[in-house]
Amino acid sequence: MEAFSIILVILILGLMFVGVFVLGALFMKNAYHDAQIEARYDQQRLEYYRLAGVRRPTDPRPYVPPRPVTPRRQAILPGMGALDRVMKEGKRGTIMWRAGDRQKAV
Repeated sequence: MEAFSIILVILILGLMFVGVFVLGALFMKNAYHDAQIEARYDQQRLEYYRLAGVRRPTDPRPYVPPRPVTPRRQAILPGMGALDRVMKEGKRGTIMWRAGDRQKAV
């Protein structure tokens, strides 16, 4: 009976270590993805500065809009596709929706 409990403890510890490793890997993947997005934004900002004529550190900096929200953090509301199509036609549009509409397929 004692050998069984030792094997059980070893299996549980092994599963815990694997679980912690997987959670750490997922966290690092997200951190790496965010760092890549930030680096790409910084590179685009420096390119924008160069195109705007900034040559020396003392030159005035042009306005750069804040970093956009990544798609996974961006909320998508129902009906936005229809509004986008209407606006591309040069018309104005309004979307009215209820909280229950979010559960429907977009």
